[in-house]
Amino acid sequence: MGREAGDRVTFTVDATMYGERNAAPGAVYGDLERAVRPDLRYHYANPICAQRWLDVCDDPAYGHERLLRGIESAAGDLVAALRAPGPVTVVSLGPGDGSVDERLLRGLVAGPGVACYCGVDFSFELLRRAVRRISTAEGLDGGFPIRAVCADFTGEHVADIPAASESSPRLFTLTGFTLGNYREADLLTSIAGLMRAGDHLLIDARLHAFAPLAGDLAALADRGGLCESYDLPSVRRFVFGPAEVATLATADDVRIAIAVDRSVTVVPEAINLVIHCTGLDSSMRLTGAAVRRERLDLAVTTRYHLPALTEWLGAVGFDLAWGEDADDVAFLVLRWRGQPAGRRAPAG
Repeated sequence: MGREAGDRVTFTVDATMYGERNAAPGAVYGDLERAVRPDLRYHYANPICAQRWLDVCDDPAYGHERLLRGIESAAGDLVAALRAPGPVTVVSLGPGDGSVDERLLRGLVAGPGVACYCGVDFSFELLRRAVRRISTAEGLDGGFPIRAVCADFTGEHVADIPAASESSPRLFTLTGFTLGNYREADLLTSIAGLMRAGDHLLIDARLHAFAPLAGDLAALADRGGLCESYDLPSVRRFVFGPAEVATLATADDVRIAIAVDRSVTVVPEAINLVIHCTGLDSSMRLTGAAVRRERLDLAVTTRYHLPALTEWLGAVGFDLAWGEDADDVAFLVLRWRGQPAGRRAPAG
């Protein structure tokens, strides 16, 4: 654990980071199937991959700047929806470079205030960048304590997350379209295990306008800009990042395409965009072993039909406290009931 800036900022490495599945880089990057996971587990986990993500955020065609404008313009209504009786504790699950959180925190500072900010990220590279941004941002510097927890928040338990209290309500955030990288029920079960009844969760989601879904979903790939934000050189380099670390190949050595299906999502009317490569013919970087794959799935993201998404969220225990959508992006503030109807609450 380390401290700096007058004890305002605290860094912690959680036990999830030195457990069996994370402690041996050779075991990860010596096994292509383990390193290259469509849920993006290792896509931010080293300097090369972290920079590839920052390059995506800097690409105007991806839409990150539009996401920032959206959260900035919605911050007032979002904060009002919390009905916070006092300063809010913010727990950011995957803060990225901190740019989304910075805008959210500004809205909270102008309203009920911020009791504490806690960033939780598997990537130490991105976590320290986010903490530096927030700790030095004009208007946010010196105003509230900051915790940085390097951890896998999809695991069973993460220590050092600020406790809930009546005087300091908690807002968890899951932004950057992270919900769409996972099988949603599994991810939200993990997150709910960190929450208590009455906590709020902010999520964002990319939307589509093709519901109800029917026929061959692959035919949607060229319609309505469905894949446009992901069919970019910066995205191709990012999604190939773990394969670039594990092998001697680069994104330029393979063919990268997007398949449209429902192979991962469990949300009705949702569409998966599975970014994959073909023609991988290289060697493993650590062992020199030859590696060939006809197809290798690199990443998955999901676009949602908003009414179906909000109904599904309610069925798994999250009530909609506030929502706003513009163009193809939605922001939702959800209140955790403590357990979904008819189910046992996830262990916490």
